Amino acid sequence: MNIAITSRSKIEDIKYWSGTIKNIYNALKLNKRIKIIKIDNLNNSIRKIHALKREVIKFTKNEKYDDAYNETVSKNFSNQIQNKINKINKIDCILCFDASLVSYLKTDIPIILWTDLLYSHYYDHYYKNKKIVKNSLNSINKIEISTIKKAKKILLPTKWALAKAKNKYIKYSRKFYLLPFGPNFKTKIKKKNVKKIISKRSKNCLYLLTLSVDWERKGIEKLIKLKEIIKKKNINIKLLIIGLKKKTLLKDKDIKIIPFIDKSNINGEKKISNYLVRSHFHILFSTAEAYGISLIEANSRAVPNISFKVGGISNVIKKNINGKLFKKDEGLDVIADYIIRIYQNKKKYYKLAKSSYDYYYKNFEYSKIINNFVKLIK
Repeated sequence: MNIAITSRSKIEDIKYWSGTIKNIYNALKLNKRIKIIKIDNLNNSIRKIHALKREVIKFTKNEKYDDAYNETVSKNFSNQIQNKINKINKIDCILCFDASLVSYLKTDIPIILWTDLLYSHYYDHYYKNKKIVKNSLNSINKIEISTIKKAKKILLPTKWALAKAKNKYIKYSRKFYLLPFGPNFKTKIKKKNVKKIISKRSKNCLYLLTLSVDWERKGIEKLIKLKEIIKKKNINIKLLIIGLKKKTLLKDKDIKIIPFIDKSNINGEKKISNYLVRSHFHILFSTAEAYGISLIEANSRAVPNISFKVGGISNVIKKNINGKLFKKDEGLDVIADYIIRIYQNKKKYYKLAKSSYDYYYKNFEYSKIINNFVKLIK
């Protein structure tokens, strides 16, 4: 089976889509039934012009303008892909992760869209309190429906995203299928080592970790308050924050902030993995989240998640199996007491950490995901 993968940036770019496309590409390459054809690193010149326009509108009007889901930009990307596929002898299907790349493509080759959330829902979810330029909303809807009409199948990683898509596009609901994303890690820990990894975690200090790039949306202020509440309950605690884009200095010896770590090289991935392995819980206090791959990455290292019931997270975390979900307005005292109770009970903590890894291995391990992908696109 010859699959053409499209990407605006280089497929191997770890910073694009947080490396998800790269990891899917690597997982597909391991399947002997699949031959990959790369159609990536597209010319971005026209989009960059609209990106400049986006910044001007943001500065002068404080409005959101979308530079990618723009009809001129989308047509340009489709034309570039069209020219490339015309030169390729055999393609069985085109896999894309961005609807704007293929919305104006003229081909009989089956198109598979695999994304975390339809783009119109992405805007509703992340920018519902933001004023959006009217032309952008119109373009988003036109581009999206055009791609949905063209696509053979649309794959979404959560029941939440799937239900929203089917509810909006009832006429095309048969095209939507459930298929999750896995972790953005190349290396794996072996099942036989999980018990040893969990048992090595500190018994004298509670280690909390968050993989977050956005201070506000990822709820870092709440996380810091949670740390303070736990500290006041006479629990020795350390909080590690990894990945923040902006430089932040905190005068708190119990909190360590590490800037973005590049996982494109094995050393960067190893650093993040090591930090996770020694942590007791991964915390993600997002106010909005379509999926939350960091949750999967934590589970892949036998680390339970503590998070809010928002967006796709509600389909990723199962109560007392791979973590615990709380309402967004839940009192931090309640969350603190839950964490302390599990942490102090050696048997309960081991059971939760072990089942977190098992849940990942059963549902989010990429070899299994790719096998399901192949079944879906046959």
